Amino acid sequence: MIRSLRKTRHSLTCRRTSPLLALSCFIGAAAAADDIMLEEIVVTAEKRTESLQDVPISVSAVSGDMIDKFAIDDIQGINNITPGLAFSRAGGEPQIYIRGIGTASLGVTVDSSVAVHADGVYLGRAQMALGQFLDIDRVEILRGPQGTLYGRNATGGAINVISRKPTAEQQGNVRVGLGSFDRREVQAALGGPLSDTVNYRIAGRSSRDDGFTDDLDARGGSRIDDNDLLALRGIVDIELGERGSLELIAEWSEFESGNRTIRPLDNLGAAEALGALPVPDFDETRNNLPTFYDWDTGGLTATLSWELSDTVALTSVTAYRQYENDFLFNTDGTEIDITRTSLRFDTEQFSQELRLASSGTAALQWLVGLFYLQEDKEGALGLARANTGAPTSFIIPNDNDSEAYAVFGEVSYALSEALTIKGGLRYSREEKDDLTFVGAVPDLDGLASRAAPTFFGSPRDDSQDWDAVTPRLVLEYRFGGDSMIYASVSEGFKSGGWNAFDRNEAFEPEELLSVEVGLKSQWAEDRVRFNAAVFTYDYDDLQVNTFIDGLATTTNAATASVHGLEAELTALLSPALTLRAGYAYLDAEYDDFCSPFGRHAAGDALVASGCDPSPAVDATRVLDLSGNTLVNAPENKLNASLEYRRALAAGGELTLFAQATYQDDVFFSQFNEDIVGQEAYTLWDARATYLSDSGQWEVSVFGKNLGDEEYFQNVVRFTSTSDPALDVNGIGNALGYPAAGRTWGLQFGYNF
Repeated sequence: MIRSLRKTRHSLTCRRTSPLLALSCFIGAAAAADDIMLEEIVVTAEKRTESLQDVPISVSAVSGDMIDKFAIDDIQGINNITPGLAFSRAGGEPQIYIRGIGTASLGVTVDSSVAVHADGVYLGRAQMALGQFLDIDRVEILRGPQGTLYGRNATGGAINVISRKPTAEQQGNVRVGLGSFDRREVQAALGGPLSDTVNYRIAGRSSRDDGFTDDLDARGGSRIDDNDLLALRGIVDIELGERGSLELIAEWSEFESGNRTIRPLDNLGAAEALGALPVPDFDETRNNLPTFYDWDTGGLTATLSWELSDTVALTSVTAYRQYENDFLFNTDGTEIDITRTSLRFDTEQFSQELRLASSGTAALQWLVGLFYLQEDKEGALGLARANTGAPTSFIIPNDNDSEAYAVFGEVSYALSEALTIKGGLRYSREEKDDLTFVGAVPDLDGLASRAAPTFFGSPRDDSQDWDAVTPRLVLEYRFGGDSMIYASVSEGFKSGGWNAFDRNEAFEPEELLSVEVGLKSQWAEDRVRFNAAVFTYDYDDLQVNTFIDGLATTTNAATASVHGLEAELTALLSPALTLRAGYAYLDAEYDDFCSPFGRHAAGDALVASGCDPSPAVDATRVLDLSGNTLVNAPENKLNASLEYRRALAAGGELTLFAQATYQDDVFFSQFNEDIVGQEAYTLWDARATYLSDSGQWEVSVFGKNLGDEEYFQNVVRFTSTSDPALDVNGIGNALGYPAAGRTWGLQFGYNF
């Protein structure tokens, strides 16, 4: 929700030489004759409706208008315009990192390090909300641990996805688009009153394309890196007298694709040893398998809001969610059948949150709450290996259940008009059960095999429980009428769990202590907004993913330190020209971390390090990674855009938009190998939109990655695809997931 500011502002003195003050003075002079100002951005980052400028957290908010204008389908598009956010992909599964904190592991036994909420509902599987954006009002990205109000699995931060809500006025829109790779898209929304006390909004979206990669092998079909999405949502808002309201949401989405491309990057692969053809162009692949990645998700949400008195309000959020996917992947990325991976997830969750909160303008404000989550999850991995003699598929099914409870509260007190102190505390407890088998079938069909699997040894049948107390303390100091400095200390807690694809013991929770100092400011008669934060993290018991003997294994690393800063600027340079810019600097290193990496080969010299070396040849190698950079933690990230609006003499308005995004080098594993990483790159995007005089219809043309940059969304190592004679250390074959190249689109819209 965005609305215009209507506050009295202090005049700005222009006798100083600060670059930002000089900019604000220039803007003030350029626009002095025009009554223009930045729009206020309203967020719910602290479980209250507040201005972004009043929230003592480093937050980025992306409006639904920006999501619509740039045809942003999912969190990957948000990544390009958000400081501190990093995105990677394993197969079709998104992996989200904030300030270098995230999760690379897959499976129903592992949780994300970034808490994702949709319309106030915590989602145990991030894919439930991040796979598609439908009729979105805004997306809020909260950087840093949010352990008090958001609880478990928010060590990196939290992402809030908020839908557009019903209004008391009849309104709607239709968007039709086409573009690169035979993209075809239709979006529509309609809402308004059903009666004096009931409003509704329904929205739908259908989006298809043929994929940004050409498959040169007819055996794999024509679908790869493609998208076929259908999504629906209905919202009803019911007034319950003068003090209450009930919001009901029902939503459902389904997605189908031919899965994602992966490209061999070294000469360790078994396929290459058997004569695989050279790797084709960056936008081509040779996939010999009928691969697919399909999912569906849906749920129901009931949010009851009730004013118990003029100063106390009750909020109840009750929700049910389900998510199911089915996945077949060409693991080696070639036309020779070496390894194929099949995955299946089926999860259901029920959650309940109750909050009591003060309202009004009293010096003392408070919020208390209770939270409950039950998650029932089933998953399975099928790993087919065609290069090991007799065809074999390893089968690893999981049955994993979780229950989480929490009680939390936060109190703030205004010591004066300028100074406020705020404190919060959350107690979290969770109980988890896991049953995991490891077996095999005598064919390459994996999870689709008709053969009964033969299971090896005893299953992992384990139960664990963990609890944590996560506090938060904040000091806010307001000055100049529109500016605030804050300092905060907070903790985050991420749940423990198990590796989904082996029978090892459980790994422990991870904890993060954060100290942050930030600035929220607005100058030049509300024409310049500048927010910044500096922070430092003390990170213990990191859950780090590595590959050993072809299987993903999560272990608790020792410690890490993260330091950084972020800054975001929005400036109305004139009534027609708007500048937006964001920057993030990150210094994220392991302090003390010994990690296994393959095995010693005959003749290898054992190098002394801070870790105990392996005592025997061909045993596991243990490397000292102290000082290495964390995964998905670019040192520098910068985005900048200009938006120009001009009224046309013939009627209507033309808007031109251009944006650049720069991301520094990143590593995709803790070993900091250049080949398992991505060099720095820059992306250029642009858009032109014509809006009619009436504001009812518009037409837009846009381009993304106009420089046709070739870069990888992720790089992994798989020992299941490597040739033992070439991969003498058993570190695995390096393979990369390409990102889309240059794309264009044309969009028509009608508002009514």
